[in-house]
Amino acid sequence: MNATVLTAREVLCHWVREREAVRIRKRAGMAAPWTDDPIISKYRFCNVRREDDRVTVWVRKHIREPFADDPNLWFMLAIARWINWPDTLDELMRAGFGAWPDDVRFSLDRMSEVLNRREARKDKVFTGAYTINAPAKKGASKIDYVTETVLGDVWRSRGRVAGVLEGQRGLLSQPTLRAAHAELLRYHGWGEFMAYQVVVDLRFTRYLIGAADITTWAAAGPGTIRGLNRIAGRRADSPLPQWTALHEMRALYATIQQETGVAMDFSDVPNILCETDKYLRVLNGEGAPRALYRATLTTEPSG
Repeated sequence: MNATVLTAREVLCHWVREREAVRIRKRAGMAAPWTDDPIISKYRFCNVRREDDRVTVWVRKHIREPFADDPNLWFMLAIARWINWPDTLDELMRAGFGAWPDDVRFSLDRMSEVLNRREARKDKVFTGAYTINAPAKKGASKIDYVTETVLGDVWRSRGRVAGVLEGQRGLLSQPTLRAAHAELLRYHGWGEFMAYQVVVDLRFTRYLIGAADITTWAAAGPGTIRGLNRIAGRRADSPLPQWTALHEMRALYATIQQETGVAMDFSDVPNILCETDKYLRVLNGEGAPRALYRATLTTEPSG
C-alpha cells in the first residue's frame, strides 16, 4: 500500500477488511502468516470488533455471563478493565475470603493483598495494552492506588453508581451510555478512556443493553480523534470537540459496514479509528506501535 495513492478513508477500509480476514483465517486453523500486509503482520492491532479481542472474550466467558445477575457485576467489570489481565483476574476470583465482589466479605484490602502477593512473586499484575497512570505521590504503590483510590472511590459510592446504572436516579427510566460514562467520570482517577472501556463492557449487560444511545453515542479518545482528523484531511493532532467527533463517527458508522462488508457495533467505531491511526503512522513513516505481533501469544488482548 502507498499512502500517496490511497486516501485515509480507503486505508481505514483496507485495515478493517484485512484485520477481520486475519481473525477469520486464524480461527479456521490456517497456518501463519495470515496476511501479506507487512504492517498488520508485524505489529499488534486490536480486532475490528472489541468483542473478539482475547481479554474481552475472557471477561465475557468468566465474568459477564456467570455473574450476569449479580448486583455487583458493574464493579466486577470495573476491576476487570483496570487490571485487564486474565491471569490476575482468575487469581482474584479463586482467592476466596473476600478478594472478589461476589463474596459478602469482599474488601478492597483483601483484593489489594492478593495483587501485592502476585507482584511479590514477580507475576504480571496489570495489562500492557494501555497505560495506567501512576499515583500522584512519588513512590506510591500502583496496586494500592488502583484498588484503594480509583476502584475504591466508586466502590464506596456503589449505591449511587448502581442507582444510575439501574435507572433509579434522575428522570431516565432507562440509563444511557452517555449517563453511565458521565457518572464514572465523577470519581478519582477515572478519565475519558477508562470510563469508556467500562461503559462498553456494560453495554453488553443488563445495565445498558437496552440503552437508547447504543447506536448514536461513543466517546472519542486521543487515538480516535487522530483517526478522524486524518480521514477529514486535517492535521492528525488538530483539536476536535467531542460533539464534532461524535457527528463524524455517526456518519462513518452509517456507511463503513457497507463499504467493508464487516459488521460491527457503534462502540467499535472509536476502536477502528484508533487502530487505523496506528496503521497510518507506520505507513507514513511517522512512528510505530510499541507492541509487535506474536503469533503464538494466547493471553494478550488482541487476537
